[in-house]
Amino acid sequence: MKIAFIDFVYHYDAARPEKDEPLGGTTSAVCFLARELQKSGVACTFFNRVTAPCAAHGIASLPLPQLGDEIERGGYDAYIFCGRWSRELVELVRAHTKKPLIAWMHESAFAHPFTPALDAFDGVVYVSDWQQRVNAPSARPHWRQTVIRNAMNPAVAASFPAGADILPAKSSPPVFLFAGSFARGAFHIAPLLEKIRPHCKDFLVEMYCNLDPSRDPEKDAAYIDWLRGLPNIAHVGMVGQGELAARMKRASVFLAPNPWPETSCIALIEALASGLSAVATSRAALPETAAGFARLIPIDAPDDQTRFDMPIDYDAFAAHVVDVLRSRDESALRRQVDFFHAHYQWSQRVAPWTDFLCLF
Repeated sequence: MKIAFIDFVYHYDAARPEKDEPLGGTTSAVCFLARELQKSGVACTFFNRVTAPCAAHGIASLPLPQLGDEIERGGYDAYIFCGRWSRELVELVRAHTKKPLIAWMHESAFAHPFTPALDAFDGVVYVSDWQQRVNAPSARPHWRQTVIRNAMNPAVAASFPAGADILPAKSSPPVFLFAGSFARGAFHIAPLLEKIRPHCKDFLVEMYCNLDPSRDPEKDAAYIDWLRGLPNIAHVGMVGQGELAARMKRASVFLAPNPWPETSCIALIEALASGLSAVATSRAALPETAAGFARLIPIDAPDDQTRFDMPIDYDAFAAHVVDVLRSRDESALRRQVDFFHAHYQWSQRVAPWTDFLCLF
């Protein structure tokens, strides 16, 4: 089997997750899945915004303009459009091949211009049951559909192998960790800490995110200065995946005051697999991703696919943060880590993907 992964937004090779630079969840998913497929004997090729051919882990990354020539030379058994696509690109590929075209859907909703629901697709792979459910009205009758979940960076899986103690690796005073883009709840951290400090003064919040709440550089700079001047906060910024895995290993609580319509939160997966207690909202696919291992704070309209600015109950959120910190237990954390190791490895995604592609 030969698979083409098509990404018209980003440029990368399959070694991108190991570089000391920030990396989005969709791109990391493409790289890790393709690497596992390649190991299993499935030949993979990336077509993205690289300017010259390159390769890593036995996977070629080719400039998008070469896609047409590759199709003409016999092409691939399936063409997977990763995260985002355009009508023009999908229909161009459709005009040159009868092989299956698959949308690997990572966004919360099918919408123009970057995730249109197209008749040209033969199938869709969702990353959560929630995502499939809320997008059911957009599905075309002829699409084959399935849910195949994301998984964790192997560096995270190596943090606490079977039998390793978890609590002794955690920093003292405790570290609370926020990771993700600013819109995933960073603006809720400061008011949340106002509710936490009266009950827990000796802690540090590390924020691994961009700080650009507006499009005004001067306003953003002022916001950064203000936030960094608050007690208990260390704004680290975006870091590479290896560095983030190491930081998660020594952190105690993952904060996800998230109003975003998440379809599959890899940061939450990796935090729980790293032995962090987690407090999150009940938004979108977050409860599904947490699989019962996180405290969930109710939020307005959890299924809304387009709202990004819902209020957070800071009192309830803070109370759960303080409680999980005080009630951490080695055996409970070990069960949590073992669960995510057992269910969220990229090697476990090879069979579902190949089985699905064999249906066409």
